[in-house]
Amino acid sequence: MAARDVVLIGVMVFALATALFVTNFASREVTSRMMGISAINQSDAAMEALAGSEAVTDRMDYVVFGVFIGLVLALLITGFLIGGNPIFMFIYFIVVVISVVLSTVLANVWEEITQQAIFGTTVSSFPISNNLMLNLPIYMAVVGFFGMVIMFAKPYIFDGGVH
Repeated sequence: MAARDVVLIGVMVFALATALFVTNFASREVTSRMMGISAINQSDAAMEALAGSEAVTDRMDYVVFGVFIGLVLALLITGFLIGGNPIFMFIYFIVVVISVVLSTVLANVWEEITQQAIFGTTVSSFPISNNLMLNLPIYMAVVGFFGMVIMFAKPYIFDGGVH
């Protein structure tokens, strides 16, 4: 992974959080309407299956958090394993700044989406994702800083070309 992956982390987490947010809303709407149909709510097996699907949709928040942690760990591990010349630290810093600016836009878009009246209280099912997305610029700055430190703070070995 390289400096551009700091930007990729923010965009991928935003896309996943938005997709799962909308999926959660749609799933809950469909489930509640299905439970209102008398032919379905007379069947215990159907009601149990619908309750099980609600249990699955309640876990979508953890998926967003897990993907974020996985991408951050991948960035840090590969940053350690990739050789980085300290000369390129300035370019990495510029990419991190671009990532923070883009994350600000993504955080504002997330806030606009989640506050739409059509979604109602769906955001209450996503407390971790909501915190992550509303504070995305801060998280991206921290991740970018740690990525920069890990990639460029390793000892630089120069053999001088003498063999």
